Amino acid sequence: MTEEIQQAPRAPAHRGVYDAVVIGGGLVGSAVAYGLRRELDHVAVLDEGDVAYRASRGNFGLVWVQSKGMGLPRYGVWTMTSAGAWPQLAAELREQTGVDVHLEQRGGLHALLSDEEMEARATFMRTLLAQPGMAQYDWKMLDRHELADMVPGIGPEVRGATWTPVDGIANPLKLLRALHMSFAQRAVDYLPRCPAKQIR
Repeated sequence: MTEEIQQAPRAPAHRGVYDAVVIGGGLVGSAVAYGLRRELDHVAVLDEGDVAYRASRGNFGLVWVQSKGMGLPRYGVWTMTSAGAWPQLAAELREQTGVDVHLEQRGGLHALLSDEEMEARATFMRTLLAQPGMAQYDWKMLDRHELADMVPGIGPEVRGATWTPVDGIANPLKLLRALHMSFAQRAVDYLPRCPAKQIR
């Protein structure tokens, strides 16, 4: 399906008819456009530009697996697959743009504040991973002493945490910059100050 754009205020490099048009040039929209360009010749991103309140600016940049997929194990599998694909994406973006998105996948902690929370969390994790078809990964319940060894200076109210080796983080602002820089190289028409006004 093609979408036609009424051009304003900046004319795109392409002729204005696209195989796909992405509305929004934040992290999600930019990543979608990046992926679509692998399969389609003509992709555009409509964006309000820097006047938009981007979630990218307040994003923690978590590359997170633990807790995902309760009641929907296929989402857990999808999340695990996505986390596994991150190193390739980070390397690809760095090669194309020179931007290091600062991907780190050294594990993640889910802090717990009471014995009751620790018991509930252990039950949750066991139930989550016992679902048929759920992606499997290691996890560990850390008591306060084990957690303090990993995070010196942890607050006195923290009782413990669950830890998994599959979680991590990336810098969301670096990622957004890399995706936008890739648009010129990959012939994606990025159209700032061009919000979507009508869909026919």
